[in-house]
Amino acid sequence: MSIFALIRAPRRAYSPEPHDLWSAALFFSFALFSAVWPNTGRLRLGELALPRGYAVAALLALSGAVALWLGGREFGSSPRIIRFLRCFYPQAFFAPLFEESILLSSQPWGGPPRDAFFASADLSIFGFQPAREFSGALGQIPWCNEIMFGAYFSFYFMLVLTPWIPWLRGDEAEGERESSTLAGFMLVVYVFYVFFRVLGPKHYLPDLASAGYGSLRGGFFTRLEGGILGSANTTGAAFPSSHVAVSLMMTSFVARTERRLLPLYALDAALIALATVYVHAHWAVDVAGGAVAASLLVPLFSRLHARLGGAGAGSWAGGKP
Repeated sequence: MSIFALIRAPRRAYSPEPHDLWSAALFFSFALFSAVWPNTGRLRLGELALPRGYAVAALLALSGAVALWLGGREFGSSPRIIRFLRCFYPQAFFAPLFEESILLSSQPWGGPPRDAFFASADLSIFGFQPAREFSGALGQIPWCNEIMFGAYFSFYFMLVLTPWIPWLRGDEAEGERESSTLAGFMLVVYVFYVFFRVLGPKHYLPDLASAGYGSLRGGFFTRLEGGILGSANTTGAAFPSSHVAVSLMMTSFVARTERRLLPLYALDAALIALATVYVHAHWAVDVAGGAVAASLLVPLFSRLHARLGGAGAGSWAGGKP
């Protein structure tokens, strides 16, 4: 019923929300990349094996068209669940587009990894490899593993749930601002990943690549996140660390709207920054890159949202202006 309600939403003067524009730009960019570099896998149609990129390009182009189409529909009087979907639909595409950015990163110019620079930078700054020595020193302590892997896993909840907080409390305009800022950030960073491939230490350093996570002792999160990291393809999206950047972004959101949560978020963001290196997903320099990315892109897209007259101006959100 919700999908039909979205389709039947009445027309209005065409005025896409900023998060429609950022989402459409990301969809169309990746559609173009997939068409130019289609060999990210094969699709079988009977006896035929076709490059999957062409099918992905068509699907992403359609998704971009839908994102722009939403800008011509009125949702101010729609049921609350429809307004929620209208506000937060970009979140549904972050994970698949992250995976797509990794597949595409191996295509331009042969996808050469830049890890030699980052490994050298970490060694020059610290005199050792933090990704190797940090977990090497503490990896035999089960509770330490559990804290680090749990913090790394908490990122996914922080990413999804934080922008919902003001929206569910009635401030739909603020929820839309946060959704818009997040969508703009993903546009820039995901496109950057395609053209700047960094594998991360767990794929670049042979001893870490062979060690895996199966021997680590810990609890639920050590097993869960260790299994995810051990099987997921993350080769190409290490710099800047989106875990660090987004956790700092979410911390800035609660500092604005729900300050009671700020100590918890600040602690979790600090643990996430440490965990990205501890679990071998990132070089220490990637952590700094994530902090810089957040400090530049969060205020940029927040200001662009206000300047473009997003839902903060009361254009469709049913909450506070």
